[in-house]
Amino acid sequence: MTNVEIGQEVVRSKGDYVVGRVGKVIAIDTEKQRAQVSWGSWVKFDVIEPTSIPYEIVETKRFPKYIRK
Repeated sequence: MTNVEIGQEVVRSKGDYVVGRVGKVIAIDTEKQRAQVSWGSWVKFDVIEPTSIPYEIVETKRFPKYIRK
């Protein structure tokens, strides 16, 4: 994700069991290319996607998987 804004609703698209977690961006650190999301953690821009883009979370044997539609 490249255009991250405070207040934007995002979904976690990479990780293990946390894929599919939804929250709002509450802070941005452009120097480190990461955002703090309302669920409490700082995450890199490349592991979140805006919820405005259609997506599906598919359950697999191990962890959920994010799929863009």
